[in-house]
Amino acid sequence: MRDTQGGIRDRLLHGDALEILPTFKSETFDAIVTDPPYCSGGMTMSERARPASVKYMQSRQKTTWPDFEGESMDQNAWAQWTYRWLKECKRVAKEGAPIVIFIDWRQLPLLTTLLQWAGWRWLGVAVWDKTPACRPQMGRFAAQAEYIVWGAKGRLPTRRHVGTLPGVFRYRVEVPGVKLHMTGKPLALMEELLQIVEPSGTILDPFAGSGTTLLAARNCGLCYVGIEASRAYYQIATERLSGNPPIRYDNASGR
Repeated sequence: MRDTQGGIRDRLLHGDALEILPTFKSETFDAIVTDPPYCSGGMTMSERARPASVKYMQSRQKTTWPDFEGESMDQNAWAQWTYRWLKECKRVAKEGAPIVIFIDWRQLPLLTTLLQWAGWRWLGVAVWDKTPACRPQMGRFAAQAEYIVWGAKGRLPTRRHVGTLPGVFRYRVEVPGVKLHMTGKPLALMEELLQIVEPSGTILDPFAGSGTTLLAARNCGLCYVGIEASRAYYQIATERLSGNPPIRYDNASGR
């Protein structure tokens, strides 16, 4: 674990983000990069309230992952919860720090509003093209994209040691035998996305999942702090970051 300027570096913490974030010093992080629970995956309240393993895993899929909390809130609860962690992340971010958040099409409009309500400057939306399409349906547009809402705390400095990033990132969804979280993102995608962060910066991921963003940060020469509420995913990410074979779980057996 690296420690600079009195802060914590290269560390994964287990617990509720809303309880841990207030313990961090203000203006600590150079960027916020995260993939929070969407509380989506359905058109009705009853559909959205289903467990993540039901909403995000296809019926013929044999690989299983641990469930995770935070996926059964209604729209009002999700909005209040999201506003709270966005507000706290703004406090701990440095002036000019970028924020990058994954979201799906259902929650995209609300997230862009909440980002601004929390005091961030909304700067745009990038696209993760998951070609080939996931769950193709006849007579409908293919659901092959997720979205990346991004902004900054205050004005994003024009002179940064960062190049121009694409607006569309094309990476296939990792197969079940490779990814370690049911909504996990490809490591290569996260490594390219983290080019938004200035070299040697420190990122915060308050919803670390299986640790992909943290591992990508390490590979990119960045420092990181992650928070994960699920004990199962915290253990998976810990093993992964330590270089050990990651623990694999089965929802049916609970192991």
